[in-house]
Amino acid sequence: MTEKTWQYEEYEVFLRRSHQEPQVHVGSLLAPSPDVALILARENFMRRDPAVSIWVVPSKQVTEATGESGFLSREMDRKYREVAGYTENGRLWRMFKEKAITLEEIVAYVEGRNQESKRERRAERG
Repeated sequence: MTEKTWQYEEYEVFLRRSHQEPQVHVGSLLAPSPDVALILARENFMRRDPAVSIWVVPSKQVTEATGESGFLSREMDRKYREVAGYTENGRLWRMFKEKAITLEEIVAYVEGRNQESKRERRAERG
């Protein structure tokens, strides 16, 4: 009689507690198949609180990007979206309307600021 060996795979478990909430990662488990993973997830993660949806996803199917890789850093300076950026934009716009500064000077100023922030990000990654 041949002995059957089980290959266990790691699964990530996501639950949705109500229809108004998103799926939330609640943990991981080992199981020999997706069907068994669903049963184990139900027994382990739905014991106390009900849920309207449960997902099990093989861990090897999850793709991750970390901050160390630089993937999550912004390519362009977005300080103009912050409160201080609005103030700065207002100041530059007033100067432009008063003809105290040209459009080319504004572009040069913003590009210089972008270069500066890129250098800062590179130094942080270091």
